[in-house]
Order: sequence, then C-alpha cells, then structure tokens
Amino acid sequence: MTERLPSTPLPYLLAAASIVVLAWGVAAASHLISILLVSLLLAYCILPLPLWLQHRFHLGRSASIGSGAAILALGYVLLSAYLVEAGYHLTAKLPVYQERLAGVYDRVIPFLVSHGFSASSLSMATLFSPDRIIEYARVLLPMVLGSLTDVVLIGLLSLLFVLQLAEEPARQSRLIAGLIYYGHEVQTYIAISAKSGALTGLVILLLLIGVGVDFPLLWCVLYFLLQFIPNVGATIALVPPALVALLMLGWQHALIVAAGMILANLLAASVLNPILLKGSSNITFLEIMLSLIVWGALLGFWGSILAIPLTLVLKKFAEKRSVEERSAAATSV
Repeated sequence: MTERLPSTPLPYLLAAASIVVLAWGVAAASHLISILLVSLLLAYCILPLPLWLQHRFHLGRSASIGSGAAILALGYVLLSAYLVEAGYHLTAKLPVYQERLAGVYDRVIPFLVSHGFSASSLSMATLFSPDRIIEYARVLLPMVLGSLTDVVLIGLLSLLFVLQLAEEPARQSRLIAGLIYYGHEVQTYIAISAKSGALTGLVILLLLIGVGVDFPLLWCVLYFLLQFIPNVGATIALVPPALVALLMLGWQHALIVAAGMILANLLAASVLNPILLKGSSNITFLEIMLSLIVWGALLGFWGSILAIPLTLVLKKFAEKRSVEERSAAATSV
C-alpha cells in the first residue's frame, strides 16, 4: 500500500515555518544554549575517567568522581604551566620575530604597491600604532573577561552533569537515561578524534623538530585542540608554525612545514580516520560541511565545535524514529 502525499502544500509550509521559528529561537538564545551544550560535551569527555576508576579500583561514586576531578585538575595545571612558560619564551623572542617580519615586509611591500595597493594603508606604523592597539584592546578585553566567566560556569555545569551521568542505571531519571543513550555516539566521536589528533600531532611534532621550528610542542598542543573543529581547525593550526618557519628559516622551510602538515592531515582523514571509525557511526564530508554552516550560523563560534556532536545526535534520533515508525506500521498490518 503506497503512502499518499498531502493534496495541499499547507503541511509543508507549516513544517518550514516551524523550522524557521525554531531556528530563530535557537539563534536568539545561542549564548545560553552554547554554554549548556558545551558543558554537556565536556561532561561526556570527562565521564569515562571516573567510570574507569570506579570499575578498576572498585571506588564509590563520589570517590571516583573526586579522584577523576583531581587527576584532570592536575593535568590542567601542568598544561597551563607549560603554556605560560612557552608564552613567556615566545614573548621574549617577539623582538626577533618583529625584526624578521619587518624584513619580509620591506621585500613584499614593493610588490603590493606595484599591483595597486596603497602604501599608507599597509604601513606597519599604521597597523600597529598606539591608537590601533588601544582600539584592539577595547574590543578584546570585554570578550576575554566574558570568556573567563563562561569558562567558570561551564566547569561547574560539567561537574553537575558528570554527577548525574555517573548515577546507577536504576536511579537515573528519564532525562539522564536519554542523555546517556544519545551521548554514546558523541563519546565515540570524541575518542576517535582524540586518538587521530594525538597520532597526527606526534607526526607533526617530529616534522617541526626535524625542520627546526621554534616551540614545536606548543604548536602541536595548539593543533590537537583545534583539530576538534573539523576541517577548519587544522587549517588554522597550520598558520603559526609556518609563519615562524618563514620568519626564522626562510620560505623553503615554511613550505616544507605547510606541505608536511597538509599531508599529515590528508593521511589522517583518508587512512587513519576510516580505520578508527570502522564499526562506529560515520559521517560524510557533505554532512560535516553542512553541519558547520548551519550550527555555526545558529550558535556562532561554539557551533563549529558542537556541529558534529549535534549532527550525530540528530542522526541517531532520526534513525530511532524511523525504526519505531516501521515497527508500528508492521504491527498495525
């Protein structure tokens, strides 16, 4: 028996209007929704550690969560200490980089002027004048302070989510059980991305050490963090080491760094990821790009990080509904 299509376009118009209204609501409350979703995503990342401690050492729920929080806090402190030290040494080398950048600027500016660019608009004195720096600070300082507040709130909410997600199945509410069910695909994606990013980052670390780029470990940490933003993050992570190589070692070494990082990402995407994704939910390149566009438009910066997890959840929800509808149709027959 074939399914009859509606005789009028009214149902389709109502569905389209509902989607538009829902999208408008999500965009209007994007900041609050992003904080909640990022907190839940962070809780999914943290949750395996206390569960492993609980099963491995037979700890209680509170003890396993406390031990896991202590381990994560120690790792955070060590990472922060390294980043502060690397930032200090990087700041100490800024005069050298500025001098090399001025040399590159002096070689490039005649070429740009010959092709119609204004020399005054490209002046380093104009780009980095005190007034321009103060203008940058006025824009960036409120954003940084707001981000610090959001980080504290996300940390607290993540801890609350972990406390609820670590409950025994018999004591879980319907909401928590649903979060665990739909979060399984998200946790699998996070684990695969972490493994792929770590292996690719190790290759990039060896490349940067071999070429002689300054602060190779810093750029690899940056790559590992940014690669969770599909496609875009790895491209952004390529820029700093390639620029440092250009300033300190010349364009040939910068080309080697850029080509090596691009090749490592291509091999990870075409060889490593399919091996790691075997037996788990896969997502196509088209779905990745569409999810980045849609969720980025709705949730801003956080949407680029949440795009793949949200798309995986929606796919699982659609698959579940499809199975339920087929089961209901088979039962009615």
